[in-house]
Amino acid sequence: MIMSKQFSEEKEKVRLETFIDAILAIIITILVLEFKVPEEAFSSDKEIKSFIWHLAPSFFSYGISFATIISLWVDHHFLFRTIQKVDIRFVFLNFVFILFLSPLPFTTALAGRNYDSSYAVALVAINYFLMNLGFTFLWVYALRKKLIPDSVATANFFKRDTIISISGGLFLLISIPIAYVSPYISFALFIIVIIMHLYKPFFR
Repeated sequence: MIMSKQFSEEKEKVRLETFIDAILAIIITILVLEFKVPEEAFSSDKEIKSFIWHLAPSFFSYGISFATIISLWVDHHFLFRTIQKVDIRFVFLNFVFILFLSPLPFTTALAGRNYDSSYAVALVAINYFLMNLGFTFLWVYALRKKLIPDSVATANFFKRDTIISISGGLFLLISIPIAYVSPYISFALFIIVIIMHLYKPFFR
C-alpha cells in the first residue's frame, strides 16, 4: 500500500521516464558497438570497400532496429506526456517492456550477419513482436486504469493510432512464419511497420 502510494507521486513519473530514456539510449549505443573495425590496418582502399560491403546487411539491420527504437521512444514519450500519474503495476509493466526490448542488439546482430537465415530473421521478428506487445500492455493498462484523460482516449487521432498499432502488431506477428518463406519479405514488413509508426506523431 505504501509502495503503491509512493509511485503515484508526480516526481515518480518523471523519474521512471528518465530511467526508461537512459535504457533506450544504452541499447542504441550497444547496437552501433556491434560494428567492430579489425585491429590490423587494411592494406588498400579495395580491402576497406570490401569490408564495408560485407557489413552492408548489418548496417541495414541496424537501421531498421534504430528506427524501431526511435519510433518506440516517440510513442513512449507521448504516453508519458498523456498519462496523469503512474502506479506500481504500470511501473512493472514498463520493466516488462524493457525486458522484451533489451535483447534487440543481439537479435539485430544475428539477423544482420545471417540475413538469409530464416531462423535468424524469425528471431528478430519475434523480438520486434514482443516489444510491440509489451508496449501495447502499457497502453491497455493505462486505458483500463483511467491514467489517460478521457479527452485524449476519445480523440480521433487516438483511435487512428490504436488502429495503426494493432495493424503493426499483426504485421510483426505474420513476419515470424513468413521468415521461413522469405526473410526478405519479413524485412519488408519490418520497414512497413516502422513507416506506420513514424507516421503517427506528425498527425496528432
